[in-house]
Amino acid sequence: MSDNIFSISDILNNDLFGSNKSAAIKYSTIFSFWGQIAGRKFLNSSKPVQIKGNKVFVTCENPYVLQELLMYKKVLLSKLKPYCEPLGVKIEDIVFDYKNWQNYAQSAVPDDFPDFYDDEKLSGVAIEYSEFEQAFLNIDKSPYLNEEQKVKFKNRIIKLQKAKKLRIS
Repeated sequence: MSDNIFSISDILNNDLFGSNKSAAIKYSTIFSFWGQIAGRKFLNSSKPVQIKGNKVFVTCENPYVLQELLMYKKVLLSKLKPYCEPLGVKIEDIVFDYKNWQNYAQSAVPDDFPDFYDDEKLSGVAIEYSEFEQAFLNIDKSPYLNEEQKVKFKNRIIKLQKAKKLRIS
């Protein structure tokens, strides 16, 4: 796989604290916000699976979901922007596909893994906050997020990394 492609399984199976930690943190964070980007209607019928260059690849449950998401593509791109730009990721296109849905839908590992563990379990996990300094600086500088959103964004990144550490231990 090329250095700029990360699927959810890559993020979950590879050690985030290795050489690609920055990109993996960014991509897993963006993926974790998919429900807020796509909305409740598409949360369980679509799933981002990888980022390659400036494109997000999303798998859909069936061609009908794909067709509907295509109609909302511009809206989805505008909703992605506040989550991507603070992390230094520029997304210009979304590619939808329904043929790979079964591969990702049957995955035993939940994609929304910060919510897979409760706060009590996550509170016992120690992480190195210096890993996130650059991402947090970009979030603080973001003109798209208010202060409350910035705090939520940072907390989401921390939860993602704590859950990842629990998952691989």
